[in-house]
Amino acid sequence: MYTLKIQKLRNQVARVDNTLEKVNLLTQAIRIADENQDIEWGYDLRLDLISEEIDLAFSTESLPAFAWILQAYDENPELFNEEDFLWQYKWMMSELYDNPAVSREQIQAALRDFEQRLIRNGYGKRAIYNEELSDALAQKDLAAIEQALKNVNALQRDDMSDCEACEMDAEVAAILLKQGYAPAVEKALPLIEGQFTCAHVPLRTAVNLAYEGYKHGDVEQANSMAELAEKEVFKKEKDSAILISVIKLATYFSYTDLGKAKEWIERFLPWADGPENRSMFQLACYICEAMKNFAPHESFVLELGNQHNLFQGKNSYTASELAVHYGKLADQLADRFDLRNGNSNFRKQVNFA
Repeated sequence: MYTLKIQKLRNQVARVDNTLEKVNLLTQAIRIADENQDIEWGYDLRLDLISEEIDLAFSTESLPAFAWILQAYDENPELFNEEDFLWQYKWMMSELYDNPAVSREQIQAALRDFEQRLIRNGYGKRAIYNEELSDALAQKDLAAIEQALKNVNALQRDDMSDCEACEMDAEVAAILLKQGYAPAVEKALPLIEGQFTCAHVPLRTAVNLAYEGYKHGDVEQANSMAELAEKEVFKKEKDSAILISVIKLATYFSYTDLGKAKEWIERFLPWADGPENRSMFQLACYICEAMKNFAPHESFVLELGNQHNLFQGKNSYTASELAVHYGKLADQLADRFDLRNGNSNFRKQVNFA
């Protein structure tokens, strides 16, 4: 009978559009599978959960679900195919880097484990270097970026590499930091023109070029990139994985169109109800920067859930209140990440913002 309950929940997942609701239904199904000690259902349902939660701005269930999958496979290799969850392992490596409570030693141990599984399934280390490059870009560590790029480009692509659009977007981000705006725009042309696309590109690329274009005085190019970014947002407006991109775009608008910036912050900031991680640090920095362009008393109407880190039992917050709250959050997270990483790379970003 319990298998019928599980199948009923899976059928509900297929019928709903809301990703968070899908995750909640899958969590219920997993609980039923575990209560009945059904390891195969537990395995399949957790893979489904991870695949759904990747479309949310913040994940909370995926990492423990993946740890369960690894243990289930290692204890029962005859039941499962290791290759089935290698792509999810890539996502979980990002989750480990995102979490300041995870030590560098734990990250390195996970990377070694991931490498062993890649190699015995016929893949190279390019996927690992993709993750190292992503971390170096988040830290804005130029030496680490250069080394990671060399490592990525020294190996052939395989089916575990980041998609071509994401790899090219990462290179554009690296060029922005290392060489400047004009070379980055040139490198980004295939993405801007739609030759390479994915779930995150060209939105992420266009937002970065709009923001940096304004900073470099190329107003015309910045406006063009902002228009492209807006079009991409409207295609994905129910996908909360775009949160950091839309908040960065709102920060751009805080320099060019305060009304639009306010509209976007009121619309999307309520999505920022996740854990204190690398994405939350980036969001906090952008909100602090945007608030500098508003009058301190400017009021923002925000419909927040009581789990939101900003929630104070009201629905109106001044620019000054937002700046204070997210300034403290950025400070705290910078200290935690820098302690973990043994440098001051996040602190420098707070000071710059």
